[in-house]
Amino acid sequence: MIRALALLLLLAPAGLAHAQRSASPRAAALIRAGDALLRAGDRGSAIGYYREALQADPRSTRAYERLGDAYRGRGSHEDAREVYEAGLVRDPDAAPLWLGLARTLIEAGRPDDAARAVRSLLARDPEHREGLRLRADLARERGAWSEALTAYRALLAHASSEEEAAELRRYEAALRLLARPLDPVSSPRACGPTSTPLRRALARCP
Repeated sequence: MIRALALLLLLAPAGLAHAQRSASPRAAALIRAGDALLRAGDRGSAIGYYREALQADPRSTRAYERLGDAYRGRGSHEDAREVYEAGLVRDPDAAPLWLGLARTLIEAGRPDDAARAVRSLLARDPEHREGLRLRADLARERGAWSEALTAYRALLAHASSEEEAAELRRYEAALRLLARPLDPVSSPRACGPTSTPLRRALARCP
């Protein structure tokens, strides 16, 4: 059923832009109704409303997000994945859909695919905080110390509070020890004769 819905939405003619715009208020109302049902604990009925919202407005990123999240919340990871991916075909810059897809893949036991989804998000928005945090956590869990260190450094550069910065510095310090043989900045070879100018600059070589 979900595959049929995704196919229907993907094939919806782009020329129906005016009709879709007029359907958007109905889609928004259906999403609000679904949200209310979800808060009341009726996930099954909420899913029905979110699907109706997508039929009313196949371009609604919010409807894709809500439907994918609802499927993920009940453990229907394959359905959630299909919804997020269908939404990303429509709007490849939708960060909530990339995050939802990545988290679905993590819960489905596919961390490598999840990491690829996060990298796709960060390729579009390199400073996306949730994406950077997820990339760092995934890399750390996979033992990819150098990748985790890169992500934590990026987070540290944009820390929103001293408390967050202190936490990130602790992670960075631990990861520098783990990644030292691999990290192009902290490795002893960073200042060697074969090092590139950029690498030497990042490592603050004399």
